[in-house]
Amino acid sequence: MDPGSPPAAEERASASGLLRSLALYAEARGRLLHIEGQEAGARLSSLTGWFMLALTALIIGWMLAAPALVWIIAEFNGWHWTRVALAGAGAHLFLALLFLAGFKNRLRGLRLFEETFNQFRRDREWLNRNKKD
Repeated sequence: MDPGSPPAAEERASASGLLRSLALYAEARGRLLHIEGQEAGARLSSLTGWFMLALTALIIGWMLAAPALVWIIAEFNGWHWTRVALAGAGAHLFLALLFLAGFKNRLRGLRLFEETFNQFRRDREWLNRNKKD
């Protein structure tokens, strides 16, 4: 075949088939990413909502109970109420650090877009196998 001659119909059909396949592949990956994006958004908003509800209930309940508990403990043991309040504050700060560490671990374990990343991994493996052939 002469290098200056136009490509044959078969080559054009092959190139257009390749482009069509690439476009379909990109569309499928885009749809998968869209679906997983919606799922991730739903998971995160649900998690955030539950966290905010629990935190609000906890704060309100504890704000109502804490002064009464400080008074009860101080009266029962004969201590001044400021010592009881400081001990309670120290215990709460310690618990807060523990809970923040647990929350950090849960966030680390949260997996989003798993299927998309699995597909990309499989695609890389497939490309590596076909490069060697």
